[in-house]
Amino acid sequence: MLMFRVLGSWARGLYLMGFGGFWLAMSYYLSRSGGMGASSTMTTMGAIGALSLVSGAIVILRAVAMTTERATLPKGSTGWRDDGKPAASDSGFDADAAIARYLEKRPETAEPAVAPEPAAAVAPPRPTFGRKQT
Repeated sequence: MLMFRVLGSWARGLYLMGFGGFWLAMSYYLSRSGGMGASSTMTTMGAIGALSLVSGAIVILRAVAMTTERATLPKGSTGWRDDGKPAASDSGFDADAAIARYLEKRPETAEPAVAPEPAAAVAPPRPTFGRKQT
């Protein structure tokens, strides 16, 4: 279904952007801390972070573009009909007419349903704590 493809793309894109942002922040923090300086490790971490961030943004943009697609309908399905015209698969059944016929033919003197009387419930004696009272 299209909805799950779009939601999956959003989740994948947000994960990639978070991953990239983390590595960009770590490379910035470690390069500014003075310990490692601007080494090839910091450059590689920054490149991995930037690549992940950009690829996550691309995945999200593709997901936004997918929202304009129409979902494919199964074969023989009429889908939503906005024009109000009946489709070829309509049977012509009128529910209002069926209820009106039932109400016309319903007998006036129908026997009322009688519920059986419940048996008198006898509650068991409640347990008491402490001394027995006689």
